[in-house]
Amino acid sequence: MAQAEAPTHEMQAHHHPLPDATPAPATPGKVAVWLFLATEIMFFTGLIGTYIVCRAGSPPTAYSNLFAPTTPLDRLGSARGVLLEAPGADPAKVSAAIVAATHKGDEEVAHILAAVPHGLVNGLFEEGATTLADDLAKLGATAKVVSLETSSWPKPYDPLTNPLSIDLTTVNTFILICSSATMVLALSAIQRGRKVRCSLYLLATVALGSLFLGIQVYEYHELLEGRIYPPGISPTGHFRPGVSLFASCFFTVTGFHGLHVAAGVVTLALVFLASLTGRYSARNFATIEYAGLYWHFVDVVWILLFTIVYLV
Repeated sequence: MAQAEAPTHEMQAHHHPLPDATPAPATPGKVAVWLFLATEIMFFTGLIGTYIVCRAGSPPTAYSNLFAPTTPLDRLGSARGVLLEAPGADPAKVSAAIVAATHKGDEEVAHILAAVPHGLVNGLFEEGATTLADDLAKLGATAKVVSLETSSWPKPYDPLTNPLSIDLTTVNTFILICSSATMVLALSAIQRGRKVRCSLYLLATVALGSLFLGIQVYEYHELLEGRIYPPGISPTGHFRPGVSLFASCFFTVTGFHGLHVAAGVVTLALVFLASLTGRYSARNFATIEYAGLYWHFVDVVWILLFTIVYLV
């Protein structure tokens, strides 16, 4: 009889998992975090939706490779420009040739030379542009005539209308994705009772998040002050929120996301410091889990922003 009952107990153990295998309950803390993330989803949905509406409503001639954004182009269809890619051995003579051909001021010509290899001389028509390009070539400069091209929104990898560095931001996106992976590893480590490893992964997450912010600050500096851009990007030479609708949208959506990343880095830094005191264990890791949920959220949002703002 004892032998006959043994399989019955095995079958019961097989069909009824141990208490450790049961799903974690929906604790009040976890519910609160998900409710908070729901409000954040609504916020970024509104932000991204506004960006899409602004882009969809932009006129087909709002941006051009020769003139500042929103410049009326009704009578400028035959306009030409000269793209200066390299000034050659004597930039002073090149500058003088541009002044003689266009009567532009010294400051404006200096901006053109500073924007090389995308220095653009605009305000010309076909004959004048061809003559200037030939004169610059005789001085050893690399220049070519470009025709007017328009679009409703700056195109990716178009240096005459779009100043965003997709290559740099691709690397930055990869860094943020890696930080999400280290956050997963930190939670997994503490669930197994490996406190030291958890602290190391938390530190790695904080470091990667800080690196992401540092690269974004560098990008902002280059756009706002560090570089001179052609007129198709900005009439002032700098890409700032007031120069175009695209610039306003870019700084709004990426700026708000950057604030959320900064808040996440500060939170994770506090969690890391707490982990050094031994506060967390295999039975007490809810704080790490909640911080991880928020961090994964900002990662997903950035992937959406990177796709919509930079790549499309």
